Amino acid sequence: MKKKWLRMLTLILCAVMILCVLAVGLSHIVYGRSLSASVYEVILRRRFASDRTPEAEVERLEARRAEGEKPYVLPKKLTFSSSIEEMEREGMQVFTLNGAANSDTDVLYLHGGAYINNFNTYQWRFMDSLAGRADCRVIAPAYHLAPYADYTQAYSDLLELYRDIADGQRRLILMGDSAGGGLALGLAETLIQSGDVLPERLILFSPWVDVSMSNPDIAQYVPVDPILHLDLVEVHGRYWAGKAGTKHWQVSPLYGDMAGLPPVTLYCGTRELLYPDILLLAEKLESAGVETDFRVARGLNHDYPLMPIPEGKNALAEVIENVRGN
Repeated sequence: MKKKWLRMLTLILCAVMILCVLAVGLSHIVYGRSLSASVYEVILRRRFASDRTPEAEVERLEARRAEGEKPYVLPKKLTFSSSIEEMEREGMQVFTLNGAANSDTDVLYLHGGAYINNFNTYQWRFMDSLAGRADCRVIAPAYHLAPYADYTQAYSDLLELYRDIADGQRRLILMGDSAGGGLALGLAETLIQSGDVLPERLILFSPWVDVSMSNPDIAQYVPVDPILHLDLVEVHGRYWAGKAGTKHWQVSPLYGDMAGLPPVTLYCGTRELLYPDILLLAEKLESAGVETDFRVARGLNHDYPLMPIPEGKNALAEVIENVRGN
């Protein structure tokens, strides 16, 4: 009887191993990604599922506006390996990770969230790892969001903060993800026009560079993106634009003048709504003579460098080397 159970257990284990090997192979062959990334896409699809209509989203944002803007509070369950300090600068909350960094490098990180949401745990964990492993100081402003403000308030506050940081004594890298990536690019374009000192480099993850979402190629990515919902982000873009319109270059920096920008490192996946516009961005950067390191990850999702998957960990390691100047 004991031998029978051992044989059965061995067969079960062998079957499980074969299925795992097949799953890994299928994930690589079909999607060009790790099995972890495929599993995580399922998790993301459930986590970011929404059946809200654009009309319902407008009602939700208007109700939020009526309640008034509240200070951002760090999640209680979130733990940091780096030190973190909070202060108010230029009328907004600003968080600094690893303020006593030994290196001479600062990273100004602008978070994503479709211009309506504040920091999420993916961003905090990424910034915490970056601050500790690159031994740099990460400065993360909680810029004012829609529906309480539009892009004009954010640019005014961030420009003053940037000038405070960019004292010429330390290396400065401008970094952002999603909406924050678009905002980082728009801020850099603004710095060129204003004649301010530029950051050493821009590092952008899945930047939202055209909030009009008018690119017809976007439609084919609607079924595969597990995070972004086209009809909802269109609403968010209009709120952020305010009276300026969604194709104003500071709202949608894809339409801005890119000549003179510092080197840009650009990450995106092929299973995200923003992929077609990021392709256009890479083309425009190269046409403007900007040194561009464009890293497209086949089969991966929006903001994948921030995700707890092998490809995300590899991207984080690359960013750390970049920040270190290696």
